[in-house]
Amino acid sequence: MSTSPPLKTWLPSWIFLSVVWGLAFVFIKIAGQDLAPLQVALGRVLIGTVVVWISLAYLKQSLPKTRKVWVKANIVGLLQHTLPFSLIAYGETHITSVMAGIANAATPLWVAIFALIFIPSEKLTKTETIGILTGFVGVLILIGIWEGTTSEGDLLGTLAVIFATAGYAMAVIYTRGKVSPLGINPFSFTGAQLFSSAVQLSILCLIFTDVPRNIETSTIGSILFLGILSTGIAFPMVFKIIRDVGSVTAATTTYAIPIVSTIAGVLVLNEKIHWYQPIGAAFILWGVAMVQKIKISDITKIWSRRGDLNP
Repeated sequence: MSTSPPLKTWLPSWIFLSVVWGLAFVFIKIAGQDLAPLQVALGRVLIGTVVVWISLAYLKQSLPKTRKVWVKANIVGLLQHTLPFSLIAYGETHITSVMAGIANAATPLWVAIFALIFIPSEKLTKTETIGILTGFVGVLILIGIWEGTTSEGDLLGTLAVIFATAGYAMAVIYTRGKVSPLGINPFSFTGAQLFSSAVQLSILCLIFTDVPRNIETSTIGSILFLGILSTGIAFPMVFKIIRDVGSVTAATTTYAIPIVSTIAGVLVLNEKIHWYQPIGAAFILWGVAMVQKIKISDITKIWSRRGDLNP
């Protein structure tokens, strides 16, 4: 019988992830005032790459050496970073950071859908099916579909963030099926996929964007936050939480991130919340809980220091 390590060994990491990923939506909004969406994504990924590479050098670990792994790193980099980071930054040029943070919670719903499509052995249970439908209803409520598009709830911006979460989900499915079986060091592979994404975004920026004319100090600070904390440090930290207390505990950050992003959007950017947005968020998270098979009893186990140490 295994027991999980004390809270102090993993809870700080869990709180860190929930906070920096929740605050990320505010800083994306701020950075987008001076930079194009592709440039926001590039700045974030480029700095994140530097942070991870410095960490690899300190730990005396190397990047992958085979062409096969680098090809996969490029695919994961495209799905995990290039597309989602660009789409979220673009989405936030149309919608509030509060809306973006809530819509981002839909990632596990896409994971379930793509698993059903691309993994032959995967079968949806009745509960998971209801969860997907519940989450979809939540998205429609979040958009305020009965009102049409507005300056704050623009359909295009919301859909951009929703499609960004689809990219995250595809990265999960691809990594599970094509990368994990190779037994690659996750930290080393993170460095490779971030670098691959940085190259992709550099090319896209050269083709589709102009050099920024004016960059405020707040924009520089935002990019540094996004690159160092919510990318370079956060992504490797996920592996630590999964290793220490299992994937169920790591997945519960899904519920904390929208709370942090909403509070930050209201307090920092003075964004307003429509009455239906919290309702939509509740439906999305309810659907996510069913898809992830997370129950109240699971949360109780997590906080009582019991859990799965063998994800």
